[in-house]
Amino acid sequence: MSLLPAFSATWPWLVLAAIPIGIVLMYFLKLRREVVEVPSTYLWSRTIEDLHVNSLLQRLRNSVLLALQLLAVALVALALLRPGAESTQSSLGRMVFLLDASASMQAPAKSDSDADDDSTATVPSSATIPDQTASSISRFESARQQIRRRIDAMSDQETAMLVQFSDRAEVMQAFTSDRNRLRAALDRCEVTNRPTDILGALNAADGLANPKRTSEEGSVDVQVADAQPADLLLFSDGNFQDVTEFSLGNLVPTYFGIGSTQIRNLAIVNFSAERNLQDATQIDVFATILNAGTVAASADVSLMVNGELVDAASVALDPEDQTGLSFEISGEGSIQLACRLDIQDDLAIDNEAYAALTPSGLASVLVITPGNRPLEIGLTTDNLKGVSTIDVRPPDYLQSPDYVQRSQAGTDDVIIYDRCRPKTMPSTNTFFIGSLPPVSDDPLPGAPVAQSDEAAPLDANSEIGWSWSGQSTTLTLVDVNRTHPLMRYLELYSLLIFSGRSINAPAGSVALIESDAGTVMWLGARRGYQDLVLGFPIVAADDDGGVMANTNWYAERSWPVFLLNMLQHLGGASASSGAPSYQPGETVLLRLESAIEDVTLRRQSGNDDAVPVAELRVGEGGMVELTQTATPGNYQLIRTSESEQSQIVDQFTVNLFDIRESTLATRQDVEVGYETVEAVNAGVAVRQDYWRWLLLTVLAVLAIEWVVYGRRVS
Repeated sequence: MSLLPAFSATWPWLVLAAIPIGIVLMYFLKLRREVVEVPSTYLWSRTIEDLHVNSLLQRLRNSVLLALQLLAVALVALALLRPGAESTQSSLGRMVFLLDASASMQAPAKSDSDADDDSTATVPSSATIPDQTASSISRFESARQQIRRRIDAMSDQETAMLVQFSDRAEVMQAFTSDRNRLRAALDRCEVTNRPTDILGALNAADGLANPKRTSEEGSVDVQVADAQPADLLLFSDGNFQDVTEFSLGNLVPTYFGIGSTQIRNLAIVNFSAERNLQDATQIDVFATILNAGTVAASADVSLMVNGELVDAASVALDPEDQTGLSFEISGEGSIQLACRLDIQDDLAIDNEAYAALTPSGLASVLVITPGNRPLEIGLTTDNLKGVSTIDVRPPDYLQSPDYVQRSQAGTDDVIIYDRCRPKTMPSTNTFFIGSLPPVSDDPLPGAPVAQSDEAAPLDANSEIGWSWSGQSTTLTLVDVNRTHPLMRYLELYSLLIFSGRSINAPAGSVALIESDAGTVMWLGARRGYQDLVLGFPIVAADDDGGVMANTNWYAERSWPVFLLNMLQHLGGASASSGAPSYQPGETVLLRLESAIEDVTLRRQSGNDDAVPVAELRVGEGGMVELTQTATPGNYQLIRTSESEQSQIVDQFTVNLFDIRESTLATRQDVEVGYETVEAVNAGVAVRQDYWRWLLLTVLAVLAIEWVVYGRRVS
């Protein structure tokens, strides 16, 4: 039991204390009566009785009215003290609410299978949810209810902040003791279709409890603020990667496990389509289905093409099992595909997946080389000729006006610079063999260049950061980044490389091939374009000016496979196979034809027709940045020509494809900042106030007093 004073000043309590004194004094007041002559003394007894009551020296006789009035005043005084009961849970006075808004929080707060056997649920979450059963609301809504009840239970001395996170964090409300502001911020929170990354939310909370130090030159370190410990209250199902590279410091974490450990969920974790290189009208479709739940499940799988059902299959999987499905269909032009699971499980967003095919076309490739027979032969195999057109030019072509206009306009899909480099970088993707993008160190000894290094100026198109590392030496390959599309199906460990150098690449570049001397192949990003750089030439000049092999790669099966991968990834040949896929909320950067100025972004998902999403202006160099990707589906960029005919200029898809989000079983502990935090019940202790009942009792006492008074008067 606790009593909270309603008034901070003294005078209201003095006024309240004077009320019962006044009531008692009213019973001592003498009444002024009229003198009335009566013929008998029979009526004097009543008059004498009244005189006794109004006598100051007469002991106060029993009076029901007086007792009821004093009782009413006493109950009002007690109600003003706000008596009530509350839990003894500890609080540091500052709370940080972290609300998980990722895709997995769309799942029910309690699975239907838990209703059959509650003993299997080790992380309860619904015991304190009012008015609704846990299976009728989502995990996100359950978490919001728990946070709202904690906000209602805050005292005036406590402060709190609210952070919503998915793959990015958003501070919905900074620290405040205003409960109305916190409730309003909580109402603005919405669940998303995005994956989970809690690190950003932890960094937002870190600024309060663990203030950093700063120093100026010539001075000692100083603390910018005093450390203020805070309760870190995490409301999540725990489906995020363990955070080890983070120090909790003065944050005291509590993990409220929202959800269930009994899950029924089938998920499409991969879906793609490719045109047959020999026959562009034949399409191969692949899908991977995973049972991400804890119970066996089965479903029908439907394949839709442009909104029409064309094929179907059935799957039945035990927990953690997966299976692959393949379909063969026919089609030409732009095609939109959808794969759907006919099942009512715990998460709907991973029951659909999307893929798209653009009209088959040829990638335009410009090759600038002093002579490279293995490269030219590799680019003219039957498979590569089916997806590209090749134009081979000597290094002096770099000085021609035709090249300048061609490179600035981005006419080609990819330009290959073999042992040479341009003065400025072109407006397209590039592949450098045995040389570096400008401005950089000298190329390999003996490799011809289109211009001298001294003549290479620093301009807007130059990329600073590429440089050689070490001296030219024999290389032995030690590692290959097999996860990257450029390195698919490649076996390179038997290669002989007689002369090469490792490379230093700009920040953000991806290492593809490692040697004993360092990285010899990088893929770098440049204003929407990609630059592939190889640190050794395929052929080199001998002492007599002839050509000799610098590696045996051209004689290996992996050589034409690598060139095909390069054309598909850099040259746009992959567009004739399948549109790229992104995750919900991911920013999409596309490069369109420079002649296009305005486009319409359109989305088709589920059984709905395609709907316009946004009108977009194409930027410099044909670049367009898309952020309207929150919903899974097929996306198309449409341009309306002068003849009012809609033309698809590019397309992509948005899919969840995240096994962690589909694996819905609520974790019983999470790793946060080198500390294992056990899940606790998501219930919240709420203060029980009794003063409302006391006021109702006062009204009842006043009603009784009125009845007694009425009877006495009558």
